[in-house]
Amino acid sequence: DVRQQFPEVIRRIMELEFLLIDDFTDRPFGGSRLYLFPDGKDVPGDMMQNLAMELGAGETAFIVPSRNSGSGRSGLRVFTPSAEIPFGGHSVLGATFAMDHKGRRAADASPDHFTWELEAGQYEVVTSMEEGHSIYSLMLDPPVFMGQYFHRGKVARTLGLPEDDIAITGLPCEVISTGLPFHIVPLASLEAMERIILRHRDADAIARDLGFGDLFVFTCETVNQDAAVHCRMFAPYFGIPEDAASGAATGALVAYLVKHRLVKYSSRVRIISEQGLEMGRPSRLIAEAGISGGQATDIQVGGRCVLVGTGSINIP
Repeated sequence: DVRQQFPEVIRRIMELEFLLIDDFTDRPFGGSRLYLFPDGKDVPGDMMQNLAMELGAGETAFIVPSRNSGSGRSGLRVFTPSAEIPFGGHSVLGATFAMDHKGRRAADASPDHFTWELEAGQYEVVTSMEEGHSIYSLMLDPPVFMGQYFHRGKVARTLGLPEDDIAITGLPCEVISTGLPFHIVPLASLEAMERIILRHRDADAIARDLGFGDLFVFTCETVNQDAAVHCRMFAPYFGIPEDAASGAATGALVAYLVKHRLVKYSSRVRIISEQGLEMGRPSRLIAEAGISGGQATDIQVGGRCVLVGTGSINIP
C-alpha cells in the first residue's frame, strides 16, 4: 500500500477543489471564464499565482477568511495569468454564485447582499431575480474621471485602424475608474470593431503614457436589439489578449455614456452591454446607475452565472 510505504508523501499532497464558472452569460462556454477555489485559506500566494498561470483563465480567484473575524464576510484574492490584481469584477460575482451553489451563506446572512474583502477594499454584491434567474450585480466605486487621452492616432494604430474610425464619433478617448482605471475608446461602427487587430508595440507606447496599455472599446451599433453598446476589451498588460466580459470596465463605460449624453435617462439609467461576440463567447452585462448632477452614481453591473464544471487539483 503506497500510503503505508510513503506516508510523508501522502501528507504533503494538497487537494484543492475548484469550480469552473462562466460569468455574464446564460449559457455554458459564453461570458468570462473563472476558476474559483472555494477553500483558499491554506494556499500560499505563489501557489495561487502558479495555478492561475497554469489554468490560463482571465481570472482565477480564491476565497479566503475575512480579516475581521465574525464579520459575516469573506475575503477574495484574484489573479490573472501574470499577476495578482486588487480587484476583479467577474471574480466577485462568480464567488457569490459559488457561495450560493455550495450553500455557504450564513443562516442569518442577507440572501440579497454579500460583502467581499479584496485588496482594493470592500465590495458588495446584490442578488436579484429576473425572469426566474438569479442576477448577481456588483456595486462599484463612484466614478473618477482621470482625464482624456489626446493621442488619438496612437490609439488608432494600437487597434490597427485608421484614425477616422475614432474621430468620426466626435467623442474623446478617456480614462475613468470605478475601482480600477479603464481607457474608454469610442468607435463608429460594428464593422470597425470587427477590423481591430491589436498591435502590442503600439500598446507599449500608450502604456508609457498612462501606466497601462489596456483598451476598452465600444460602439453604439449593436448586434442584439436590446443592447445599448457593443464592446471589446483588450488587456495584454494583465495577461489577457481579449476579455469576453468586463464588469468593472462596463461600470466605467456607464459613467462615460452618462457624462457624454449617449443614453437617455431621468433619475436612473439601465443599459445592456454585449461583449465577447467576436470571441465566440457571447456576454450580456446589465448595468444600472442613479443620476445626480448629470453624472452616474451608485453604479452596479451584473449578469447571470453558469456552472460549467467542478474538479480538484492535487498539489505535492
